[in-house]
Amino acid sequence: MPLMQWNEHFATGVAIIDEQHQWLIDLVNATAPVLALNYQRHHERADDLLDQLVNYAAFHFQTEDRLMRAYAIDARHETQHQESHARFAADVARMRDQYKAGDAPTGGKLLTFLANWLIYHILGEDQALARQIRAIDAGQQPQEAFERAEGARRDPTHEALTQALIDAYTLMTEQNRNLMENNRELERHRHRLEDLVDARTADLARALDAAEAANRARSSFIANMSHEIRTPMNAIVGITWALKQNTVDPAQLTRLNQVGEATQQLLAIINDLLDMARIESDRLTLAPLDFDPDRVLHEVVGGIADKAAAKGLHVTLDSDGLPPLLRGDPVRLGQILANYASNAVKFTEKGHVAIRARPLPGGNGHLRLRFEIEDTGIGIDAEALPRLFQPFEQADASSTRRHGGTGLGLAISRRLAEMMGGSTGASSVPGKGSLFWLELPFEAAQASADVRPPVSPAAATVALPGAWNGPDASDRETLRRIAALLADDDVQAIPLWREFANRLSAHLDRQLPSFEAALTAYDFAAAHALLRQIIDDGSESADVVAAAPGGA
Repeated sequence: MPLMQWNEHFATGVAIIDEQHQWLIDLVNATAPVLALNYQRHHERADDLLDQLVNYAAFHFQTEDRLMRAYAIDARHETQHQESHARFAADVARMRDQYKAGDAPTGGKLLTFLANWLIYHILGEDQALARQIRAIDAGQQPQEAFERAEGARRDPTHEALTQALIDAYTLMTEQNRNLMENNRELERHRHRLEDLVDARTADLARALDAAEAANRARSSFIANMSHEIRTPMNAIVGITWALKQNTVDPAQLTRLNQVGEATQQLLAIINDLLDMARIESDRLTLAPLDFDPDRVLHEVVGGIADKAAAKGLHVTLDSDGLPPLLRGDPVRLGQILANYASNAVKFTEKGHVAIRARPLPGGNGHLRLRFEIEDTGIGIDAEALPRLFQPFEQADASSTRRHGGTGLGLAISRRLAEMMGGSTGASSVPGKGSLFWLELPFEAAQASADVRPPVSPAAATVALPGAWNGPDASDRETLRRIAALLADDDVQAIPLWREFANRLSAHLDRQLPSFEAALTAYDFAAAHALLRQIIDDGSESADVVAAAPGGA
């Protein structure tokens, strides 16, 4: 609603003055809501309205000056009228500058000043000027008109002032009532919204709890089922391998090879499912060991050598400048790189696969390495890249049928990298190839006085001294790792043990054949029991075995 309204008490009877007074009231009403706002946020609109007020004052005062000269208004009234104009112009300019500077007065104070001046000036000096103009038009002399028209009176009549103030109060009261109604309505809406938000939040919390419970149950089920399936699969792999050793018939060997390849593929799928379930249920842990990163890379190259050769792919390895010994989880590092390398060979029909590793600067007290595997394969569309590291996602859904795979390898790789404090990523050009990278922090490992051979990605160990005097601290970690894998029926125990056993075979003649036979038959329970016996025989204390999962 407007702050002020034109009424009959404002009318002077002089058309040009009344027209300008109506213009001023409209301008004040337009200025009121703007001056109530923050100047810095609405300065453009406020400046425009304030400029209009200043321009109006100059124009209105010029109009009244012309009228006073045209009617030869008595000098006493003209002097006082012009002094009033000058005070108004000075006050508006000063208050406007203070308003813009944010010091004082507020927009509301400036607005009040304008409204008061409007009432008193119109009902006072302008009404007196109009009375003199009408008297002069009626034939009176300017001096006589000034005296009879009460030109010296500066205050409006009591009736006019009272009515103007009543009108202003009525408008303010109506505006206040509307504001209070609006506030009450807003308050009702606020309480309603709060109730809705509380109800929706409770619903979302219940849904989240249910979803998390379902996710935990699903992960637990997948982990249990994968474990149960992998146990007989390990037996099938072992029996198939044993049959191959005693079979000379080419046709049977071909069939056994087919069975072996199929079971290995199935084991890989089960291992992926088990790893993802363990990660999602926070049951997968890292096993830091001292290892040679260069050996990890060579094992990765060896893992893809046959398939790359069958396709005629050229495989290169550039690992110059790597530290000779690091501390971290070589098994999981090898798992990530092997997944990258396997995908590179799988999706590359011609060209090469390049494996690179180099140290990065910085690291905040750690050694940070960057691993890259680049191929010249089919490449990946840009819009598909963000989905690659999500569970069950592949760049091309049809690749599952053409190339095989669960779509979990890259998701597991990213989660493993994050668990180790690292990151993963990829870039690709369709039709030209892809580059997958991995950055991980490691701790520097101190080599012992003994010369120890490099380690493999699956068998990250440190060589034992020449004589068997029981495992040292580093060897105990490796033995615990093997025991943990055997207790969990994890086939990673086989290459890990082979690296370990090669260095200990001279000291383990009695137990070694039985242990190797158990591993060959994939009888992990028997192998775990024999490992306990080996450790017990080689050390006066059995604390190494006691720390292994499944140990007594």
